[in-house]
Amino acid sequence: MRLLLKMVNMSTKNTKSKKYKYVKSTSGSKREYFKGKHKKQLCAITKKALSGVPHEDKVGKGKKSKTEKRPSAPFGGILSGEAREKVFIEMGKVIAGIKKLEDVDQKYRKYVSQVIGRANNE
Repeated sequence: MRLLLKMVNMSTKNTKSKKYKYVKSTSGSKREYFKGKHKKQLCAITKKALSGVPHEDKVGKGKKSKTEKRPSAPFGGILSGEAREKVFIEMGKVIAGIKKLEDVDQKYRKYVSQVIGRANNE
């Protein structure tokens, strides 16, 4: 009795997860792999889409200047304008002694303490 083994082409991990499309060529259609688009960056507090932050891969970012890659505002690329404004209002209250750092809302506390730490270092 003869045992026949059938070779099975195992798909590799990197081709399984990649997106692909079929492209027509002279020898027929073939599968072409490509990287998907990056998602829009979201604010860490409000979860709104950040304006002024590009959502492309590292290759596309390399072609842009430093100011086009990321905003130069404090917490630029991390917090939206509304959230950043709220953080600075809370920071002012803490520095003025109206509020204690422990009384600041939990979602803003981390950023308020960062701003206060930067102010003390300078």
